[in-house]
Order: sequence, then C-alpha cells, then structure tokens
Amino acid sequence: MADLRSLEIGAPGPFLPPWDNALKNARLIDSLGYDSMAFPDHFAGFVPECIWTPDITPLALLQPSPHTYYELASLMGAVAAVTERVRLISAVTEPLRRHPVLLAQTFLTLDHISRGRTVMGIGAGEVVNLEPYGISYSAQVGKLREALDIIRKIWVSDQPFDYHGRYWQMKGAVMSLRPAVQGRPPPIWVAAHGPKMLEIAAEFGDGWIPTLLRPSEYRERLRIIQRHRRRMGRDGQFTAALWNWYILDEDLGECERLMRTPLARAFALLYPASEWKRLGHQHPFGEDFYSLRDYVPMRYDRETVLRAIDMVPDDVLREFYTMGDAESVIKQLEEYVRAGLQHIIIWNATGMFDLEKARNSNMILKEVLGYVKG
Repeated sequence: MADLRSLEIGAPGPFLPPWDNALKNARLIDSLGYDSMAFPDHFAGFVPECIWTPDITPLALLQPSPHTYYELASLMGAVAAVTERVRLISAVTEPLRRHPVLLAQTFLTLDHISRGRTVMGIGAGEVVNLEPYGISYSAQVGKLREALDIIRKIWVSDQPFDYHGRYWQMKGAVMSLRPAVQGRPPPIWVAAHGPKMLEIAAEFGDGWIPTLLRPSEYRERLRIIQRHRRRMGRDGQFTAALWNWYILDEDLGECERLMRTPLARAFALLYPASEWKRLGHQHPFGEDFYSLRDYVPMRYDRETVLRAIDMVPDDVLREFYTMGDAESVIKQLEEYVRAGLQHIIIWNATGMFDLEKARNSNMILKEVLGYVKG
C-alpha cells in the first residue's frame, strides 16, 4: 500500500461567471484544505457549440455557450487576493498568445499578489485557442523552449539583455520586477507528453503537469524526465503532478450511466487516436487525430459531432475517466503515487453530466481529501 500522506490534492479553480459564485467557490476550495486551484487559459472550449443544447447537456440551460472563460491572469490575481493558503496554478498557459516578457511580468505580479503561492503551468498550446484567432500553431514546441529561456533570464537578472533566437529577437530588453521573495521566482510546471516536450520539462521545469496518463505511462515518462535532469545536472526540487477527469458515485453502474451521456462522450473525443488504436478502435476524426493539434470544435456541424459521439466505445470512456466511490479513487491514487505522483488535480466532472449528482460527488471528493489529509 502506497503512503498517500505526502500527496497534494488540487481542484479546478472557478473560471465561469457569475463572479459572485466564482469568488464564493474560490474561498470554499481554500477553506476545505485543498493544496491548489488550477485555472484553464482558454478563449474557446473543447465542446462544439452545435451540441451545447438542453437535450445534450443541462448545462446549456445555465450557461449559454461552452466557450465562456474568465481571463486567466485577472482571475488568478483576484482569487489570490481573497484566499490565504491554496496555491494557484495556470493549467496551462502558453507563450503564443502572450509574449514571453509579458508572461514573466504577469507571473511575477501574481507571485506578489499571492505572496508566493503562484505556479506557472505552461505548455505548447492548443490549436483551438490559436488558429481561429489568426495565431499560428506552427513551431509551437520551439517557441515554447525559447520563451522559457527568456523567462528564466528575466527572473534571474533585472539588467537589460539582448536575445537572438529563431522566434524572438530583443535588444536592450529590461523587466526589473523581482519575485516576492528574492531569489525564489514562481515554479514552472511544464505540460509535456511527447519526447521533445519531456526534454523541455526536464531542462526548464520545476514540475511536470500532464493529463490523461495511465499509471504505467506516467511512471515511464517521469523516468524519462528524471534521466534528462540527471544528464543536465539539474538536481533541484521537482514536482510530479497530473490533471485527471473523474466521475464519482457510490454505484459503479451510475458512473457507467454518466460516462455514456452525450457530453461525457464528447469530451472523450479528446483522447488521442493512438490511444483508440491501442484499444482496437479507430477515432472518428481520423487515425492520426491529436486534439491539441487538430481539434477546432467550432468547425464541426451537429450531425458530424453526434455521429462521432455515438462511436465512442466504453473502453475508451473507462480509460478517459477515473470512476467510482472514495475507496476506488484512493486505490488508484495509491497506484499513481507508486508511479511517482506528488500532486493530483482532480477534475470532478460528475455534475456536468447530471446536475443532481453534483452534491453527492463532492461529498465523495471530500471523503478522499479527508483520507489523504487525515
């Protein structure tokens, strides 16, 4: 049995209007003893608006669009001002919509507002937040590496500097704001899955925050990062984190009912085609489909999406979601901890698929939190 006492548990931070509810939920998460709140950085979401209708999801009665998000930095700053202990994580931002120097300044500002509780979660971005807005998704990994190099330079020196990269060139650039605690800039957690990104996580990251990895995959990729870090001579503190989706109920049959709802199936389309193929299925959007690179939901019509939803098999759903009661969740957390996990972000999606299940699923989550922290 793995010892869960050192495991940190985070929850998604509130990111939807109305603001009064967001503020209330942020204070609640802080008071319940969660270690972190993680905030998405989106213009658009991953659900096509063509299926955002009451017959598909009751959420359509409460929120008129699936593409509604507060702006990341404003939200994190406001939440930092009304909370006391919980860490605030961007999960995740990228340097394609925001210039690297602006990112460096933004997260140092958040570092001051939160009194050192901010974590920069960063990745290479998603096509849905870029191409529809006229921003190129090309060379995203190379741009991320240069951006992290620039951010690190800024955080260690307040002197003007030049930078001659492939994607950014600067001459006499300066940004003199310093960390809230001298010599301790915000940690950087890199969202990485592929080989190049894992190497970037090792080179620049103080942590790693992937999503949707099974324990065996998680262990394997963490070992790759650790090997890179040893080769690079990086021996500082490193946090192995993870963001996973959960459906929670005491009755596994109810969990399976919820995973088969149209909205739950729609989210499972995000699972890469390579994982579908491993399970013996072909992804309805093509054998090379990779959602971060390929999926712009606004470009799909209702008929196409509904047909794709109908094709999502149960074994894909069972891998995409962690399901069950508190005991089941605890057992899986133990498996992840044995694989090296130190910080889990639990996205409790249950209420998205049945509003009446929200309260009960939150009680299960509270039981898990109590067990780990008890």
